[in-house]
Amino acid sequence: MFLILRKAVQLPLEVLTVSGALARTNMPKQWLKVGLFSLILSGFFSAVIVFARAPGFAELISDPNFARKSLVLHVDYALIIWFYAFLSVLYLTFARRLNPLLNIAGLKLVIIGAFMMIIPVFIRGVEPILANYIPVLDHPLFLVGLFMVAAGFCCAFLNPGLTRTAGVERDRPTFYSSNAAEVIRSAGIVVLIAVATIVTSYLITPGRLHQETFFELVMWGGGHILQFANVLGMLTVWMILLKKLTGKELVSDRINRWLVLALALPAVVSPVLLIQGTTTQLYYSGFTQLMRWFIFPVVTLYLILGIMAIWRSQTGRRREQKNHLEKSAVIRSKETLSEKMQPGTESGRLSLFRNLYFNGFLVSALLTVVGFILGAMIRGSSTLIPAHYHASLGGVTVAYMVMVFILLREYGFRLDGKKFTRLTSLQPLLFGLGQVIFVIGFAWAGMTGMGRKLFGQDQSIYTVDAVIGLGLMAVGGLLAIAGGLLFIYLIVKSYTLSQKS
Repeated sequence: MFLILRKAVQLPLEVLTVSGALARTNMPKQWLKVGLFSLILSGFFSAVIVFARAPGFAELISDPNFARKSLVLHVDYALIIWFYAFLSVLYLTFARRLNPLLNIAGLKLVIIGAFMMIIPVFIRGVEPILANYIPVLDHPLFLVGLFMVAAGFCCAFLNPGLTRTAGVERDRPTFYSSNAAEVIRSAGIVVLIAVATIVTSYLITPGRLHQETFFELVMWGGGHILQFANVLGMLTVWMILLKKLTGKELVSDRINRWLVLALALPAVVSPVLLIQGTTTQLYYSGFTQLMRWFIFPVVTLYLILGIMAIWRSQTGRRREQKNHLEKSAVIRSKETLSEKMQPGTESGRLSLFRNLYFNGFLVSALLTVVGFILGAMIRGSSTLIPAHYHASLGGVTVAYMVMVFILLREYGFRLDGKKFTRLTSLQPLLFGLGQVIFVIGFAWAGMTGMGRKLFGQDQSIYTVDAVIGLGLMAVGGLLAIAGGLLFIYLIVKSYTLSQKS
């Protein structure tokens, strides 16, 4: 644990102090450090939230603001800094040409802004505003920090495609997928549209409104657009995992281009909903219906195509192995057999559940489907809503976690050895199992009428069903935290092993 905390402090300092020449040689790696730093801090604050809701512990917390402040930082570090730092990693990894000055400026803006967001937690009297999608602390330091973070990410998504300055030529990564490259380019554009929408909403929303209403309206439109970017980021990883599992692209570039257009175009044109302002029904309901009807059809189609591709690949391999055995009476050497049966490799004959790429795709897809189902069940304000988005965004998180292991190998970090291979294959299953139990508990409590955004003594846990639901949530949350800690442990371990070697 001490090693993990020490690394959490070192990561942003390494980025801030890195030389310009070194940053130019591997920019995505610097963004990955920023993402891992925010993920570690987010995990710390998530532990506070779990205990603040768990029966037996909840009664010990007399100040609901303690958990609410933790919730703000947990959400913003996990769903803003971690998500878009990693989206920047993917975006820059697939970029052919980078602008070093924009990239370095973006890195420093994000890190300084992230530290500024923490300071108001320790200032007495600061109120948490639990706005949907991007909650905030009502203090200038936090708001300025959040603005700097957004500006830093804009630097990342602007520098490859929309600037004409001379940049650094880059080679394609070993895991390159033309399908993935098309998807991630659209994700970067969608993020820029979301930031522009939030800024515009801030400028046109009446300042006379209560602060909670004001920030709810400001974040509503852009927050919905960001969900399209999250899904596009997840699909980028799906394309990479499926290519590693099957050895080929999921679909032709032409079909993929049309599917990406069907998913991204609604988000790109959605700012037109601001035409009557942010206080109208057009704005509020328009973005809700946009996300409800334009995400799941394309994602479901990709999912079906992915399952079919894995099935065909496995069937073809079994047929080839059967034909080979029938034609050859020569027993393969022990060395060759050992190589073929390495868990976690594309050619392994062991159970798919020992394959990191399959586990990542499976858990990400499962959480995505659960998120769709829970979203369809929402009929009011209850814990069904956070259950829905914890499932949906959990699918994105699992995909990103597995992609981190792929990137570490790309960067030359050590991930070898049987123990390491088993743990990396287990990690998405552990985190995913915990996340599924967590959202089931959340949904169970929501179906009994448990209100959302309540902590400690505010929860009013009166029914057995509510206790069961929140108890499941606590168990699932602890398992998910264990999976998160295992992820961080593996990252830190690979880093230290590589330094020693």
